[in-house]
Amino acid sequence: MYKYVRNDLEDTYGILPLQDKILEIMVYIDSFCKKHNITYYLMGGSALGAARHGGFIPWDDDLDIFMTYDNYVKFAECCEKYLDTDKFYFQKEDTEENPYFFSKIRMNGTTCYNPILPKGHQGIFVDIMCLNNAPSGSLGKKVQYYAGGLLKASALLRTNYSTESKKKKIELLITRCIVTKPIKKLLLHLVRRYNSRPADECAHVFGRAKYANSFYSCSYFGEGKYIPFEQVSLCVPAKAENYLTDRYGSRFMEMPDEKTKALYASHATVWSIDQDYKEFIKN
Repeated sequence: MYKYVRNDLEDTYGILPLQDKILEIMVYIDSFCKKHNITYYLMGGSALGAARHGGFIPWDDDLDIFMTYDNYVKFAECCEKYLDTDKFYFQKEDTEENPYFFSKIRMNGTTCYNPILPKGHQGIFVDIMCLNNAPSGSLGKKVQYYAGGLLKASALLRTNYSTESKKKKIELLITRCIVTKPIKKLLLHLVRRYNSRPADECAHVFGRAKYANSFYSCSYFGEGKYIPFEQVSLCVPAKAENYLTDRYGSRFMEMPDEKTKALYASHATVWSIDQDYKEFIKN
């Protein structure tokens, strides 16, 4: 099993050991995908970190990848059969322990505790997101995007999430009233209905991107390409620069100011690379 420890770097943000453990998970996912002919791509801040920093964004405490729908489905099927369950745990989407509409690979024997998700496995993780084919028209795109937004809000209602924002409270109240089980099924259909047909564009509607930054040309992705990420190489979209420009703007290589950094909160209140989450919760 690959292990990576960066003792030579200054731990400015106090998260180097966490990043190293996340990278260990990702290296396993990379080898797993190669073995089963599954294509993935670093996405969002992870792709940005690869391009701008040659690895993690220094203050980032997670790693995200996405896959086309067919690869996403195949990955889940292969995890059910072939995952090294002594070391890792596959956390499926839309379940009691993971109500969100993306999956996770978590590492056993570790802790990444998030109090809004009190149920299930709480190990250090990598997020596995799904790219869905998008319609060609702007109306269809808006329906797909806002259907995803309602599903994100419905997922939060299944957690211990709380907010002081009046706007978000109203949004959650509306969601609670209108998103019944049949409506949730319809919304997911509206998000994924185009995956059975060829498309020129694809969308990631379960992330943090605004509408204008959630749709990309399918030509950006393809087989992907490997670029340096810390001391290994990981896969990014074949036209990563185009993807990053659409996602973050043409100045994506510039360092953000402190205000922008603060928008990206940590993903865990407590983490440990060597204490199992069950022991942490017990204590």
